[in-house]
Amino acid sequence: MKTKAEHPNVSWPPTGDWWAYRSPFRHWRASDVLDEASYQAVSSSFRSFLDGSADQPKGRRGLRAGTANYDAQMLTIDDSVARLFEPFFSDHWIQSLHEFVAVPQTRRIDAALHSSPEGSRTGWIHTDFCSGWFDESSAGDGRFFADRSGCDYFTGRPKKTTASPKEYVRAATMIYYLCNDGWSESDGGETGLYGAEKQRDRTTTALVPPLNNTLLLFECSPHSYHRFIANPGRRRNSIILWLHTTVEDSESRWLDAVNRRRWR
Repeated sequence: MKTKAEHPNVSWPPTGDWWAYRSPFRHWRASDVLDEASYQAVSSSFRSFLDGSADQPKGRRGLRAGTANYDAQMLTIDDSVARLFEPFFSDHWIQSLHEFVAVPQTRRIDAALHSSPEGSRTGWIHTDFCSGWFDESSAGDGRFFADRSGCDYFTGRPKKTTASPKEYVRAATMIYYLCNDGWSESDGGETGLYGAEKQRDRTTTALVPPLNNTLLLFECSPHSYHRFIANPGRRRNSIILWLHTTVEDSESRWLDAVNRRRWR
């Protein structure tokens, strides 16, 4: 079941056609998220990273393979890359997302460009509900990306003597689909949503297609089960953004359910 997405206290969404879904867990989907000019601009930037073109910021020549268990090629987003993908990393967008999903505005975010080559394997079912560590020694007053050169994002292990790791918790996941021209159902690459941690005959499921200029948004929780679906037909491209909340806020909502991986 879906209903028109509305929030009485937030001037959001700014553009596009937004819908709220209750199953398999609460989430939102939007189409026509950006106007045509803005979409073409972010698509052009994304394709330049795919091509590894020479006009990228120093050290950012293209996407790289992730882990042995995940076929996607990725590039972690920092301030230099984020400027190419406005409005998703603008102060207004980040603040509005916080308000829309009703989590404290820590302004700690993690984000990445993702591209799954044709023939990538189906991923594992997971929730994204885990710790995210930030090196507070370089924190500012505005948006703050996870700096993996200061500390390990998942465990907080310091990588510098001057690092000051602080633990936060992923609060919401946003997936924006782009550069998937001509996508059809046989191509695969959807985002699967699930009502349980294992898919069985009676498990509630939903598939979100990676159509250009559409978006999927959900709160990270012990129940936000999802995964990437194999794409035999074509490459699947997206931008992923994670909002973070405080440990105290997360525990007030979900007690000790968060996946916490401390380095010591």
